[in-house]
Amino acid sequence: MNPGRRPARRPDARRSRAWTARSGAARRKGRATATTGADLSHSIVQWFAIIAPLSTVATALAFWFGWTMTATRTAYFGIDQSILEYSTVDYLLRSADAIIVPAISILLITLACIGIHALTASIIGRSSLYRYLLFGAWTILCAGVLITALAVWVMFEEPPFATPFLFEPAALGSGIAVSAYAFWVLRRLATSDGDRPRRLPLWEKLGYVCAVLLVVLALFWACSLYAGALGTGRSREYARELAKRPSVVVYSVQSLALASPVREDRISDPDAKYHFKYTGLKFVTRSADKFFLLPEGWRRDTGVAIILDDNPEYRVEFLPGG
Repeated sequence: MNPGRRPARRPDARRSRAWTARSGAARRKGRATATTGADLSHSIVQWFAIIAPLSTVATALAFWFGWTMTATRTAYFGIDQSILEYSTVDYLLRSADAIIVPAISILLITLACIGIHALTASIIGRSSLYRYLLFGAWTILCAGVLITALAVWVMFEEPPFATPFLFEPAALGSGIAVSAYAFWVLRRLATSDGDRPRRLPLWEKLGYVCAVLLVVLALFWACSLYAGALGTGRSREYARELAKRPSVVVYSVQSLALASPVREDRISDPDAKYHFKYTGLKFVTRSADKFFLLPEGWRRDTGVAIILDDNPEYRVEFLPGG
């Protein structure tokens, strides 16, 4: 054997190193895959933690607006909504009319506010527009404070002038919102470079939080008033078009003693199960095994609402309306 010559590597040693390299790459890939899966699971949990409370709040608001609309709608006809025993699903289904218009309006206002904020943020720090922006911020702040004070006064006192619909919540929310935003602009202008301070003082943070809560409460107040007004409007429309609604014929074992304009006819057949027939009724709704009926030509000042339990003593027939 030549002592100056290195011995050749064994084939099994080369295979062992290659296998070690492949196994190390596989382990690194496995760790990367595990890390990616953990990040994905963490992201899903975060999104669920954000969406779940929002969906709960949205469902609660939909139930409230549906309840408000239904309560005012049935109150117009002289009955309480608790008599009909509507379920939670009924209120949620009836909330669509009360939610769609306020939701669209709030989103449009939000888009406009985002545009105004983007424009304001782009001109903050420009020395040529500093005086104009400062004057505008002070003017808006004073106007917002006056509008807020007027809204608070109207909440507790009857104003000597007529106010439009939704004036109180609209004035309260808009006054607080523009006042808070004008104050924020003034705080930004107070810095030398127009940048926001790194840390806001506690009193300023609490002020912004209170302003947001007041605006949210004003929006809730406005939406509740709108839902109530919508329910009353739907009832008035229903009463005007009552002649077009389905007619109802009620057969009863015993006399129901319904007053005019409901007509009572006695059935002379002795073998008949029902001995009284009532016509001149209009169908409104059915809920919790109860029929909600109105007499033809119903008027709010003189008319009555009729509630009949769905039981074997009555037979109800429906006829198409005009």
